[in-house]
Amino acid sequence: MTELLKICQMVKVKGASDLHLFPDQPIFYRLHGAIEKLEGIILNEDQIKRIILETSSPKAREILGRQRQVTYAEDVETVGRLRFSVFLDKGKFAIAIRFISEKIFELEDLGFSEGVRKVISSPSGLVLVGSPSGEGKTSTIAALLNFVNSHFEKSIFTIENPVEYVFKDNKSAFIQRSIPVDISNFYNGLCEAYRVDPDVVVSDSINYSDAMDQALTLCESGCMVVGSTEGGDCHQILDRLISCREPADREALRARIASQLKMIISQRLVPRDDQSGRVAIFDILINTPQMKALVRNNNMSMFRTLQGQGEIAGMKTFDSQLAVLARKRVISQKTAVEYAIDKSRISGQS
Repeated sequence: MTELLKICQMVKVKGASDLHLFPDQPIFYRLHGAIEKLEGIILNEDQIKRIILETSSPKAREILGRQRQVTYAEDVETVGRLRFSVFLDKGKFAIAIRFISEKIFELEDLGFSEGVRKVISSPSGLVLVGSPSGEGKTSTIAALLNFVNSHFEKSIFTIENPVEYVFKDNKSAFIQRSIPVDISNFYNGLCEAYRVDPDVVVSDSINYSDAMDQALTLCESGCMVVGSTEGGDCHQILDRLISCREPADREALRARIASQLKMIISQRLVPRDDQSGRVAIFDILINTPQMKALVRNNNMSMFRTLQGQGEIAGMKTFDSQLAVLARKRVISQKTAVEYAIDKSRISGQS
C-alpha cells in the first residue's frame, strides 16, 4: 500500500476531495471542484490491482469479479477513511477515491435554524437532502443524524453505498448496512428496515420509484425517513421526483408526498472570490400547511415565492444567499449570477 499512502498524503495536504487512478496514465485529483494533475507519479495496472487487493474485503472482490465494478469504504492508516469506486476502463482496472471527512458537523456549523432542528426531531415524516455529486449531501445527512444521536433515544437504520461516516452509539443505536456488501439494493434495504423496528431510516438514494414508494410507506407506518437525491433547488427536486412517474400515478404520489414530506434541503458549493475554496449555500423547504396545499393541488407557481417568505419557519433560498454573499464580496457577482435560479433577478441587484 506504499504507493497509495504516498499519493494520498501528497494530495490530501493540498485539500483534495477526490483522487483518480488509471493504469499507465497521469494521476488526477479534485481540488475545490476542479480537476488537477499530480505530476511525477504514474501507476501500472499491477500496482492498481495491488491497491484493490489491499483495501477490499473478500466479499467486495467477489462482487467485483461478478459485476466488474464495486464500491466500498475502508479506513487507511495515516490517511483516514476512504471511499473506493473500482471499475473497468478500456478493459483495465481503475479506481476513483474520495476522502471522507473526519469531522461530523453540528447543525449550527451549517447555519441551520431552529426550524430545521425541530423538523429532524419529529417522530415521523420524509426529509429529502439533495446536491450534485461531491457537494456535501452526505456530510449534511451525517450532521442531521449526529443531532438525533446526541439528543434522542432512537434506533437508526441506514442503507448506504457504501457506509462513509461510521457512527458510534450515543443516545441512539445505529445499524449501518452497505450496498452491495451487506444488502443488494436500496429497495431491498428499505423493505428489510421493517424487521429491525427503526425510528429513523436513512437511504443513500431515493431516486428509484420503488424506493420512494417504500420510503413513503415507512413514513406512513410512523418512521422518520431521510432520503438522498440529486441536485437542483427544492422546487426542481420535488418536480423531478413526481414528473418521472407515469401521468396516471402522479396525483396519488403528489398526495402522499404532500402528506408525509417534512423538509427538503438542497445545497451547492460555490467558489469564493479569493479562490481560497468554496462556501456552502442551502435551499431549504419546510412543509408548512400552505406548502402542503401547493404540492397537493399541483399549484407550483407560488412555490418559490412562499419559500422565500418562510425564513421564520427556517426556509432559505439559493438566490437570497447568493445575493448576500455577493454584497459581502465573499463571492463575485459573476459567480452569484452563474449559480442563481433566477439569474435576471440576481444580475439586477449588481
